[in-house]
Amino acid sequence: MEIVAFIVTILCLSSLSSGETGSQESDSKTQPEDSGNSTLIQNDEEERTERGDGMLIEPEPTSPVSDMDNNYNYVLTRLAAMDQAIHRLNVGHYTLDVKVTQLLERISRLDNKLTEMEDSLQQVSLFSKENRKEIGRLEGCQKGRRVGYKCFMVYRVYATYADAAQKCLERGGRMAMPRDRKEQEALAEYVRAVFQPGNWPVWLGINDLRSEGLYLFEDTTRVTYFQWRKHFLSSQPDGGKRENCVAMSSDDGDWWDNYCDRRMYYLCEFEA
Repeated sequence: MEIVAFIVTILCLSSLSSGETGSQESDSKTQPEDSGNSTLIQNDEEERTERGDGMLIEPEPTSPVSDMDNNYNYVLTRLAAMDQAIHRLNVGHYTLDVKVTQLLERISRLDNKLTEMEDSLQQVSLFSKENRKEIGRLEGCQKGRRVGYKCFMVYRVYATYADAAQKCLERGGRMAMPRDRKEQEALAEYVRAVFQPGNWPVWLGINDLRSEGLYLFEDTTRVTYFQWRKHFLSSQPDGGKRENCVAMSSDDGDWWDNYCDRRMYYLCEFEA
């Protein structure tokens, strides 16, 4: 029995020694793993950052940017550039609109000034015509021949009957209209003195343009006194419907009918 007990004791001791040895081996095997874990923990603590209140903030995990994110960012960038371009266009449009409005206002003011200028020019033209008429009247009475309440003036400028009538009106008078023997004789004497010793016909304000044989003055009143040339070779009027305007010969004061388009000197009369 003692021997059996001894053997059992030895076996127990050997099992205990083997257990210690196994525990030491296991401790030696697990020791490197513990050191690796402590290194990872230390790195994690170093990657943390402190906030203002002293608490640590875990860094956000990073992930690679995908192609969709790149396209999305590109589209956003282009949209932002387009928005800026549209803003610049709006600013330019507003500036242009302001300038156009200012230009229209200036054009309106200029148009008003032009209207005022046209009115002034019309007034000046009217005054000029009135002055020309007054000057013509004064000239006719100073340089021409005064007969009663009329002044007669010979103009040694060639003109048709219509042109002569217009020029007399522009000078403030009318073509000469001798209404009776007294005026006719005074007018004949004046014309003879102007053209002596030659013989030059001059237009009078008499015609039968409205009706053949019905002679009217320029003021449309009917002629009641005539001084037609009477001669056995040529008795006036003899032109019929071809010669409808009357002229006075300067040598004897007789009247002749002539073509109205013929160019000759003319007589004007003015109120004295």
